This record gives sequence, structure tokens and C-alpha cells, in this order.
Amino acid sequence: MRRNFPFAPLFVLGEFGADMYALYCTLAKECKFSYYVFMSSGKKLGENLRKWRLKKNMSQGDLATALSVDRAYISNIENGRMNPTLSTLEKIAGALGISSSELLK
Repeated sequence: MRRNFPFAPLFVLGEFGADMYALYCTLAKECKFSYYVFMSSGKKLGENLRKWRLKKNMSQGDLATALSVDRAYISNIENGRMNPTLSTLEKIAGALGISSSELLK
């Protein structure tokens, strides 16, 4: 029996990351993205975040204060160790004065 999971793309940016996407693939029996592509997208997000943060002359601490999060959280995103939720991604983009799509390019 084939199941549809329309929410699966949200896992790409969700805080549960690769583990939840792997679970989705197992349940759906249909993976549309390779694990490599999935993991590299987090690194690209981190690179873009660092680029825009520096372009706006903000430190990790400045951005963390604007978002009311720990500086380590920003560091983890920039280094690809953590993926923000979609709502956090929107907040980050707002604090930087850019659209969230700029962070995902």
C-alpha cells in the first residue's frame, strides 16, 4: 500500500533533519533526494547565513540576540550541524533584512 506524505519536504529544513527524512523514505518507499544532496543543502544554508550575516556586519552574538537564541545555535547552523525550522528560518531572514529564499540559494 502506497502512502502519501505531503509534509515530507518540511523535514529538509526541520530540526529533526536526516533521521526524519530517512524515516519518511522508508515509510513512503520513495526517496526523491539522495542523502548527499540532503546533507549538502544544510551546509549551503550555513554558508549563505554566514555570508549574509557578515555582509550586514553582524556577529553571531548580534544575530543570536536579535533572535533570542544562543550564539552556539547560530554557529551550529552556519557549520551545518543543525537545521532551523521554517519559522526560525523566516526569523533569521527578517533579522538580516532579506528574504528566506536568499538563505536557501
